[in-house]
Parts: sequence; structure tokens; C-alpha cells
Amino acid sequence: MQSLIPTVIGLGLAVALCSPVSVVTVIVLLTMPSGRRRGIAFVLGWLLAIGVIAAFVVGFAHGQDFSSQKTTPSQAASWAEIAVGLIIVVAAYRALRRRPQAASDTGGPKWLDRLGRTNLVLALVVGAFMLTYSLTIAAAVEVLKANVSAEDDALAFLAFAVASILTILAPIVVALAAPDRADERLAAWRRWLLGNSRIIGLIALVVIGALLIAKGAHDLIA
Repeated sequence: MQSLIPTVIGLGLAVALCSPVSVVTVIVLLTMPSGRRRGIAFVLGWLLAIGVIAAFVVGFAHGQDFSSQKTTPSQAASWAEIAVGLIIVVAAYRALRRRPQAASDTGGPKWLDRLGRTNLVLALVVGAFMLTYSLTIAAAVEVLKANVSAEDDALAFLAFAVASILTILAPIVVALAAPDRADERLAAWRRWLLGNSRIIGLIALVVIGALLIAKGAHDLIA
């Protein structure tokens, strides 16, 4: 458990850092009518998606022996980790080679302009959809391989969830703490993120994917 918490927190921070478009989405939601409630709904949808994965791990997969590298469940978990890493690296590499997504007149991807038609329920769904599932599954694999109690499983997922929302929660905190200056500050954040998000997020994903491949391979041959 002592090594599990830092590992899942690290993966949660990786999710947070690899999700700049999610931060921009929250900023756009905050500029709309009932923006704070829309932004909170987005974060709740994100957390709900993590909760569903956590419920599956704790309720269905818990109890199998993933701790020993010689067991079938453990080997399957290591192969899953390698597969997730490969998917991340290949997808990020292909995205790096493609041209950037077309921007709208407002300075962002065209689909961001369509967020104006969202309601609270749709903001919740968008939040669940935009979670980085590859890294969330990697965190679930680490929880299973730790072979700890169900309570510790839940604690590990809680630590992962908190770390993963740090960046998407930041615009909401700014809007609540300093509403008079929030518009200017969030606009500056949006410009910077839209200008740099693609390359930062994709390079980070390549590095994280390579680490997952190395860790899974090490566990198989250790």
C-alpha cells in the first residue's frame, strides 16, 4: 500500500497534465449562463466515470491474486499495462504527425463553440467522456496488482481521482474565489492552453506510455 498510493497519485497527475483540452472545456463552460454549475457538473461526470471503474475493480475483480508475478491474473494485468502503453504511444505519435485540429474564429477547436448548447446533464456526460481512460485503466491495473483490501482499493482510487481533477478544478476555484478578475485570468489561460496544449499533452502521453510498457515488461520478466 505504501508504494501504491504514490503510484496512483502519479498516474492521476499524469491524467491532469495530459488533459489541457479538458481545462479549456471547463473554462468555456464557466463563461456560459449558470457557468459554475456547468463546470461543477463536468467535474462530477469525470469523477463518476472514475467511480464506475473503481466499483468494477472493487466489486468484481477484487479477491483474485494479482500480487504474484507467476499467477495468470498478474500476468494478464502486466500484459494489459503493456497494451495500454502501446495504445497511448501509437495514438500520440500518430496525432503528433497529423496537422493540428482546425481552429474556429474564437481561437479554438470548432467543437468548443458547440458547448453553448449544453445543459447540466450534458456537461456531466462530457466530463465523463473526456476522462483519459487509458491512464485510468493503468491505475486500476496497479490497484489490482497491489492485492490490498477493498478499503485500500477504494482509498487508492480516491487518491487517483483527487490528483486527476487538480487542473480541471483550478478554473472553477478561480471563478469562485476571485469572480471579479476571473474572466480576464481564465481568458489568458485559455489562450495559452489552446496555443500549447497539443504538443505538451501528446509528448507527455508518449513518455507515460513508454513508462507503462517498461513497467509491464519488467513485471513479466521479474
